[in-house]
Amino acid sequence: MSVDQKASIRSILEVLAQEGVKTGDVAKQIPGISEKPFRQALKEAGYKFRNSGQKGWFFIGEGEEPLDKSIFDYVKSNSPKVHTPFTRSNQKFTAHSPIVHEPFTQDEIHMIKDMLKSWQEVTPTTQTNEPSLYDRVKQLPQSDKTRKTIVIDRVIGKRLDEFCEAERINKSDVLHVALADFLEKYEK
Repeated sequence: MSVDQKASIRSILEVLAQEGVKTGDVAKQIPGISEKPFRQALKEAGYKFRNSGQKGWFFIGEGEEPLDKSIFDYVKSNSPKVHTPFTRSNQKFTAHSPIVHEPFTQDEIHMIKDMLKSWQEVTPTTQTNEPSLYDRVKQLPQSDKTRKTIVIDRVIGKRLDEFCEAERINKSDVLHVALADFLEKYEK
């Protein structure tokens, strides 16, 4: 059994009365509301959960029981978890119901194609089989070395110091790898 199209309190209580069904399970059936605002709305409607004796949600409010009202009549509008009103178009269907999707508009199709194209352009640069920094540092030749004095921005220098200390590698090795990459890319 599932919650009706209107998300009436009657249908919600019928589903909650089933053994093993929790408020979170029912809230998931209703688009636009999460468990905490759902429970709060039941309390606002005058219901209270009883955990002793006969367990379940019972009406303790004043006046007539609001069985035919929608749960959304009791959801506080300032709740950050409530997004959309409950309608047939955004209802979560059960397994035996066919799911009908609106066809994409031409603008949406164009936007999706553009996103795919941009992802395809980015993917080769982000998914390289390049060796790790540690592997590259281990592979550095132990050839004749020379001392060079360089002047760099103070912030970059501090970042380099912190990085090398945290990773336990020599600054000269990092600079060697970085300069080799730079020269490989820009040297003609």
